[in-house]
Amino acid sequence: MLRNTKYILSILFLLAISQGCRKDWFYNGINDDPSQLKNPTATALLPGTILQSAYIWGGDASRFPSIFMQQVTGAANQSASADLYNITPDDVDNMWYAGFYGAIMTNIDTLITVATAAGQLHYAALGKILMANDLGQVTDFWGDVPYTEAFSGLGNTQPKYDSQQSIYAELHRLLDEAIASLEADDGSPFQPGSNDDLLFDGDLEKWVRFAHSLKAKFYLHTVKVDNTALAKALAEIDKGFTDGEAAFIKFVGSSATTTQAPWYQFNTQRADIIFTGHLNDIMDAAGDPRYDVYFDPADPSSLGPLYGSSNSPVYFISYDELKFIEAELELRNGNAGAAAAAYNEAVRANLIRTINDATYLSEVDRTAANITLNDIMTQKYIGLFLSPEVWTDWRRTGLPALTATPGNVLGGQLPRSLFYPSSEIRYNTNTPANTRLTRRVWWDAQ
Repeated sequence: MLRNTKYILSILFLLAISQGCRKDWFYNGINDDPSQLKNPTATALLPGTILQSAYIWGGDASRFPSIFMQQVTGAANQSASADLYNITPDDVDNMWYAGFYGAIMTNIDTLITVATAAGQLHYAALGKILMANDLGQVTDFWGDVPYTEAFSGLGNTQPKYDSQQSIYAELHRLLDEAIASLEADDGSPFQPGSNDDLLFDGDLEKWVRFAHSLKAKFYLHTVKVDNTALAKALAEIDKGFTDGEAAFIKFVGSSATTTQAPWYQFNTQRADIIFTGHLNDIMDAAGDPRYDVYFDPADPSSLGPLYGSSNSPVYFISYDELKFIEAELELRNGNAGAAAAAYNEAVRANLIRTINDATYLSEVDRTAANITLNDIMTQKYIGLFLSPEVWTDWRRTGLPALTATPGNVLGGQLPRSLFYPSSEIRYNTNTPANTRLTRRVWWDAQ
């Protein structure tokens, strides 16, 4: 799957670093920056956008939520401050400026533009799915964010902020357009394949299932603010991933830091997070067999081999997550039997994905008579170790029931959104005021 990973990562992460140093490059795609590709092609852009996305998803986009959700503990330096929710706009600047906007989504926007102009509509469709995946994560972190004016380069260095509600409409538009394109013949001899499609080796049907899985997730997020979302989400489930499928990148883990999995690289270079907390406690108490791959058996305060190795994977969404989504939807829809069946399948699939042994399911399986939302969300919390989706789930449901870190700066509350980054506050006068980490985003209605 990752035949060209080492080469591509070495080049593209150098680009990401250099791009983060120039304000006039921000929100731009391909400009006159000498570090940028000249006359880019879709096949050259696709692998980099996938890898950049995986790197940020396994980096800051994983660390802040996992600290907030007590899957890990900030023990020193900036991470210790985050553990007390004492973060600032500077702390999230790199994730926004040199990450999602400054490197990833600008390159995806360029991919879509270049592919569309060349008549390579399947490449453009893959770009739209990647854009929805990353833009969805950005809006879930911050709420209202730039999109419709975000990629105009020097023509607009102060893009407006679109409402989160309108962003969510854009997510579904992007995914619907992508699905329609992929289900049609685009007439181009140039198609994604094993050399550039690092997710699915050119299997467009899997990309379609990825898109439907994302739609189910995004509809789930909005069930409290849209009374049609539940039915729409359920309609996407059967079109999504099948057993064993997932959208993920497994890093190659060579000695070059640019090819190492982001959690491994962070722990090697900084080591200011330990892997204790609520998740560690409940898994240890339950005798959960995933404990020994999530955490180091020799030192449970250290990250285990599954996600802590140099060649560990970073997941965007997986079949087991989709089944947890289905379980919640069915329970909300009053179908306890279907909810229990989906929950049991989710746990089974997650056990297979993580330890390749589903024996433990008999300890936690549920029936129509005893399935609860807490069961579903607790096992999803365990199953999605280090995923930013866990924070979104907690904001939607209040589960798992967490107690704020003692000595925190939010008066006993947990964060519900991130500050807008310092680069935006300084340079974009359209940036909304955001002085509270307890500010609720649109879908997080009370």
